[in-house]
Amino acid sequence: MSELTDCIEASLEKSADELEADLPDLLADLDGQTREFVQENPGLFGRLVGRMDEMEVAPFVEANPQTADQFQNFLWTGMEVIVANSPEVQEQIGQDITVNFEATDCPMDGHMHVDGSEKTLTGGAGTLEDPTLKISGPADNLVGLITGAIDPVQGFMSQQYEMDGPVATGTQLAPIMGSLSESFE
Repeated sequence: MSELTDCIEASLEKSADELEADLPDLLADLDGQTREFVQENPGLFGRLVGRMDEMEVAPFVEANPQTADQFQNFLWTGMEVIVANSPEVQEQIGQDITVNFEATDCPMDGHMHVDGSEKTLTGGAGTLEDPTLKISGPADNLVGLITGAIDPVQGFMSQQYEMDGPVATGTQLAPIMGSLSESFE
């Protein structure tokens, strides 16, 4: 794991284009080790996610379609670990919420499940049947929403993404997303 951590550290020092070129190999190397990586390196996970916010997601997904699912699984597994280790985020979780995220500018979709009784958050590539909410928009905005670069309420009000489902449920999801992004800053 330390060799992989060193590779990630080195890639984070590179330009955005160089990091983007390294990302498919890094994600492949992290496959199956993301949980351990995030538990051991939450700050490094946060830095990597922060750098991912700088990249243009849609062109990356178009150029690396096989990496899109790895990208999402890395992101969601990391978020799951952050929630499991963050009482502040767990306090925000009060009900079950399922969400599908669908990019409007590239072939990327994902899902999230917030479990109110277990106080957990899981997610990954692909969509769920009959989610509570459907959120769609440009891939950059969806990733920004997940990572905290886009405030959920302000993003919705400024039409950076669209939401289909009960607004009250979206309002309950917003503080969870906000607390989550604060946990790895």
